[in-house]
Amino acid sequence: MIQINETKTKKAFRSLFNHEKRKNSDQVHTVWLMVATNDPVNVVKSSPRAIPLKHSLQTPGTRRCLFTKDPQDTYKDLLISKNIKGVHEVIGFSKLKKRYGSRDKMAALFSEYDAFLTDRRITHLLPKVLGKEFYKKRKEPMMVDLTASELQKEILRALRSTYMHFNYGSYYGIKIATTALNESQAFDNLMTGLPDIIKGVPGGLDNIRSLQIKTSESISFTIYEKSIQQDQEEEEEDEDEWEEY
Repeated sequence: MIQINETKTKKAFRSLFNHEKRKNSDQVHTVWLMVATNDPVNVVKSSPRAIPLKHSLQTPGTRRCLFTKDPQDTYKDLLISKNIKGVHEVIGFSKLKKRYGSRDKMAALFSEYDAFLTDRRITHLLPKVLGKEFYKKRKEPMMVDLTASELQKEILRALRSTYMHFNYGSYYGIKIATTALNESQAFDNLMTGLPDIIKGVPGGLDNIRSLQIKTSESISFTIYEKSIQQDQEEEEEDEDEWEEY
């Protein structure tokens, strides 16, 4: 596990949130955890990884759309029968392809809802249908298991998670908080999510060069950086292992 200096990290969050407060803006911004790796990542196939957080990134009034298998009425009826909260529209896969097939209509759908969920059984089919915009702007649908016995808990689990799909490059951002939370809640989310985030980085702990937090409009605050000394120690350990042979 990465040894995070909690005092330094809390100070970084305080500085970041103070920076946002000074702008006197009511707009909610995403707080990103930026992961830099030693070696570039290049994974041919991978699925988004859910990272449970202590505090949800969703704000009151968030409008959510759920993509389902066909027929969509089956799942609409399921949500109604179980009195499921947190979903405002259900769109079946066939309807998604037919009604929102053009770029303009897909863009309208993208703008109409604040967040999207999807039946995990059709997750792999969505990139070709939704297009690059959903994924480029990090509005990719959150996976849910619609066969779960406690469906409301499953929906809430998804809404209280962030997602990472680190399959290419050497620098990747993960939504870890928003400025609608406070600095203490943002810190909680980091510490809660970090173990799963490390597992989700190809190469794991050994491939992590640094961790930083930032918003899209702020400077980056470094909360972890692998030192030259650590590199030297690891190289010495490798040499010792080879000497045994």
